Amino acid sequence: MSNAVFEAARTVLAVREYQDKPIPDDVLSRIVEAGHLSASASNVQPWHFVVVRDRAGLKELGGLVASGPYIAGAAAAIVVAYEKANQLGVSDVSRAIQSMILVAWGEGVGSNWTGFGRLDGVRKKVGLPDTDEVLAVLPFGYPKRKIGLGKKKRKPLSAVASAEHYGTPFKL
Repeated sequence: MSNAVFEAARTVLAVREYQDKPIPDDVLSRIVEAGHLSASASNVQPWHFVVVRDRAGLKELGGLVASGPYIAGAAAAIVVAYEKANQLGVSDVSRAIQSMILVAWGEGVGSNWTGFGRLDGVRKKVGLPDTDEVLAVLPFGYPKRKIGLGKKKRKPLSAVASAEHYGTPFKL
């Protein structure tokens, strides 16, 4: 039986080079909506997403995120922030980030997580309040190069999963 969600999780890869091609509005809307629909502890939804499509804005974001200068070449980026006062904010927005990346991948759009907190310059650039913390900036675009779907370097499942108790092999 085919499972599109599993296939997206199995094949998604980090994309850092993008075609000079816009993402259609309906596709970008689904990506943002995937974040919006993500589960949240006590349904608090302590997040805010700022979508940046302006070429100059993307270039500036690329200069503000040390791990993501390639944001400048993306078709769009989503600044992902959470309410600092929420203890579970990092967990909640991490779930939203993964949902957005997987939905984008299912649409043929690549992405990657850039940054990890301490992005105050990004927060100021997009006008988020001081009560928010930017966790990441997600660049999105159509991959420039053909990439091998599902070709991942991972430890064997037996090295990272146990059955019932640590050390008991998990077998399917």
